[in-house]
Amino acid sequence: MKGCVFDIRHYSVHDGPGIRTAVFLKGCPLRCRWCHNPEGLEPEPVEVCRERPAGGKTIRLAETIGKLMTPAEVAEEVMKSRIFFEESGGGVTFTGGEPLMQVEFTEACMHLMETGNIHTTLDTCGYALPDVYNRIAARANLILFDLKHYDSGIHQRYTGVPSGPVLANLRASIEAGFPLIVRIPLIPGFNLSTDTLIRMAGILPATGWSGQVNLLPYHRIAMHKYEKLGLGYGMKDIRQPSAAEVEQAAEIFRERGFVVTTGG
Repeated sequence: MKGCVFDIRHYSVHDGPGIRTAVFLKGCPLRCRWCHNPEGLEPEPVEVCRERPAGGKTIRLAETIGKLMTPAEVAEEVMKSRIFFEESGGGVTFTGGEPLMQVEFTEACMHLMETGNIHTTLDTCGYALPDVYNRIAARANLILFDLKHYDSGIHQRYTGVPSGPVLANLRASIEAGFPLIVRIPLIPGFNLSTDTLIRMAGILPATGWSGQVNLLPYHRIAMHKYEKLGLGYGMKDIRQPSAAEVEQAAEIFRERGFVVTTGG
């Protein structure tokens, strides 16, 4: 068995507890306008060509984004950082793209991590059939669950898919007692309004759960990736949230009993 991986990043501190290794899997069912990893959208390796000036000439450099790997090869790379996991309470985070697009491969990798007593985190958009979602979520030591909007029509307009399956898997996770951190991107013109955030906060207590919420302010750091891939960036005119707006958003969730972190 092989899966398609486009990056393995050691020493990450924003993808779960402690120092972690993040395994980025290719393929995603969403097309979020603000996606920070557009190189992970397509499920297969892709060839890109960059032009670079050198000595008065233009050199064209070909690059393949994505590599086919076996679960054993992924585990071997992850284990290089094992000492940092043990010292910091870290582990491995499967992200992307969307790990549930490669469910068999992700499950096989998680099995090897469990065998090696490595903490596993699933970073997911939550858009998957319930049996596919539960198959992986039940194995993870922690789930980082992206919640983007409560309104299905707005969600589909900005991400390409409705929010119904996402909300259903979120409710199922809470009811099953899966260890969970809900991550919410803060995006002007999409969900960064008091009314919208109050509605989103209301989704969570309605299921009987109160826990940790991580707010992620929108930024433009990924713009160069779109240029590299020859893609248009539809968010270039969207401003980044101010510090005051981020704090106001955090307070909405704090007032409702959530533990709130920002950034990451």
